[in-house]
Amino acid sequence: MSSFLHGCRYFILPLLITFIALILIQVTEASWQIWYAIIAQLPYWLLSIAAAMALQFNRSRLACLALLLVAFYMSKQSSAQVFTMVNNHTDELFIGGAIVISWFAFIKDRGLVSSHGILRALGIMIGLGLGFIWLEVIERFQAEIIEKSPVNVTSQTLTLAPIICCLILVFFRAMWRANLVNTAILTTLGIWVFYYFQPDAFPLAVLLSSLAVIYLFTILIDSYFLAYRDELTGLASRRALYNLVLSLGRKYSVAMLDIDHFKKFNDTYGHDVGDQVLKLVAAKMAQVSGGGKVFRYGGEEFTIVFPRKNAQTILDDLEDVRESIEDYSIVLREDKRTKKSNSQAKARRSKSKNAGKKTVSVTISIGVAERHSGESFDQALKRADQALYRAKKRGRNQICI
Repeated sequence: MSSFLHGCRYFILPLLITFIALILIQVTEASWQIWYAIIAQLPYWLLSIAAAMALQFNRSRLACLALLLVAFYMSKQSSAQVFTMVNNHTDELFIGGAIVISWFAFIKDRGLVSSHGILRALGIMIGLGLGFIWLEVIERFQAEIIEKSPVNVTSQTLTLAPIICCLILVFFRAMWRANLVNTAILTTLGIWVFYYFQPDAFPLAVLLSSLAVIYLFTILIDSYFLAYRDELTGLASRRALYNLVLSLGRKYSVAMLDIDHFKKFNDTYGHDVGDQVLKLVAAKMAQVSGGGKVFRYGGEEFTIVFPRKNAQTILDDLEDVRESIEDYSIVLREDKRTKKSNSQAKARRSKSKNAGKKTVSVTISIGVAERHSGESFDQALKRADQALYRAKKRGRNQICI
């Protein structure tokens, strides 16, 4: 998948869907207002469920955020004295909360029932404390900062400076490391800031329930890709292959593909380069035409399924894949670079851009089988594997039926 499509799927699209959903909620306000008594209880249930599922699927950052939002909602709904004291420090809580949310964008998911859980709790307390400290500093030194500042600043700008920094940092983090969890954290920060400036635009229960739904979808979709996508190549996994089998009709063809001499290649260049080759070969296979669906079967083996196609009609499509991989030169780059003196560096820059770069190429062998009447998928796959063995025995870098 290209970086643009990856960004669209995991960054732009979720934000767009969230924006459209909030607009629809606003437009249909008259319809759901009669249910507000029930909606007011939803954040407790939905955020708690989201926290439980996040812990189950090792998404501890979302679990922490869900629990913190439950506590925040409880403070807004309760008239207890302890919560009244908290609500009297709205600005401090707002800035500290934004810092905490932003902090979660830059840490990794770790188990809460461990030393990492203690570090999470400590980080939350520090983040909230920074909100109080910042406003205290601004209150004491505001006049001096404004007087000595080289640009024209106001007290409101100074107060909101941490929020602006948080939004910028989390936005670029979510865009640079595009995944659903980072986008969910960015959405959380956006809604947190939006509620502070426009508290009457949406009921808090609606905003927090929307966030809970976002968390739930993030966890479910992330878990789906974890189960059905190969992490290294980005292709569908063997589990996804057998899930597809359930929907196949009676007519289909299956191809087994294997990278030639891959073990020797790994031994020569190392596993890091081997992983690079696997990803590049997988990217070429993913461009197969003819309606083929590509899966990583395991190791250096791949499977392509062609629904409603016979073996003869897919040979040209597979030949295009074989040729594209054979003709592709893979540039090997050294990870460790020796330090050079200034004169050596200048001499190196004067050389051609391709100097010092080693290129390699790989080939693949392909076995094809068309499903016979009364035959199971495993039987067809076995015949494709036997055809692959024949292709290797005949000299590799070819297709056999």
